[in-house]
Amino acid sequence: MKTNSKLTLPALVLVAALAGCATDPAGRPDAVPSLGGLFGSGLSPALESQRTRLKQALSGTPVVIEATEDRRLRVEVPSRFSFDPGRAAVKPALGAVLDQLAVGFKPQAATTELRVGVPAGADASPRLVQERGASTRDYLIGRGVPVSRIVDVGRAEGGALEIVVSDRP
Repeated sequence: MKTNSKLTLPALVLVAALAGCATDPAGRPDAVPSLGGLFGSGLSPALESQRTRLKQALSGTPVVIEATEDRRLRVEVPSRFSFDPGRAAVKPALGAVLDQLAVGFKPQAATTELRVGVPAGADASPRLVQERGASTRDYLIGRGVPVSRIVDVGRAEGGALEIVVSDRP
């Protein structure tokens, strides 16, 4: 029997069986990701819609838009497009990304939350990182993102501004 699927029926049965009896190291079966992550992004429909729209709108730019393993939407903007050295004002390139994010965030405002991580490069003192975070937060609020949905503004580990959107618990 031929199938158009990349996985054969016996392979799908095996994957489903293994997923059904899997547990995390602490023995909690509910902490294991669903099969949705194997066949798609694993995001909720609202976040998947946002991811698809952002990928289309920001195609051809260096902005990274991806689903994370813990079912969040992650948007990463290289720092050189986010802020000028030593300045906290949002650059136009970052503004364009935030505008796109705000457009899609408003409809899901009641079901999602947003976290902003600001890079702390060589030019960024703790105060500048804080000011950049506030500038990014204020920009999003100015575009209609409810302040109650911006749950964290802090420091990013990498060299890029990172925005993570997740479903509210």
